[in-house]
Amino acid sequence: MKKQQSDIKRDMINLAGMGFSRFSLSPIAGQIYALLYMSDGPVTLNDMVRELGISKGSASMNIRALETWGAVRKLWVNSDRKDYYEANPDIMTIALKRFKEGMVKRLDELAPALEKAGDSDLKGGAAAKDAEFYRGRLAEIKKLMGGIRKAIEIIPESASDKKFRIISKIISVLK
Repeated sequence: MKKQQSDIKRDMINLAGMGFSRFSLSPIAGQIYALLYMSDGPVTLNDMVRELGISKGSASMNIRALETWGAVRKLWVNSDRKDYYEANPDIMTIALKRFKEGMVKRLDELAPALEKAGDSDLKGGAAAKDAEFYRGRLAEIKKLMGGIRKAIEIIPESASDKKFRIISKIISVLK
């Protein structure tokens, strides 16, 4: 039995919602993005609310998040006061940008706690041997975090970036 276009669109919307939630992102944002991506023209907020069965507040909040990610953009439609939206079809660039931002944010959140742990006076309650062991482990973790930061810098900003094409070629050779 052949699937209808509306069934395929619904499946993609559900899959995107599930995929976003697996990456700790809003499943509604994923559904909105998929709805826009799978639509052949601009979509209003009211259309999103109706098609996805979500509140207008939720649609508005998630569309704003998608705009800040560069995943969607607002359009002006002649002789209509409603806001219309369309998806940025460059999924790879959006994913690269979100991945880099997420990794940097998480490393930035961990850094102060790691520094505090390293600054604590281990000599007061621990034997010198234990203190040295802990300092060594902390140094290894700091080195790892520095390496991760350098790796993040290598990741290109967009799929059209020359670095992305080079990395893709290297990966394809390694397969």
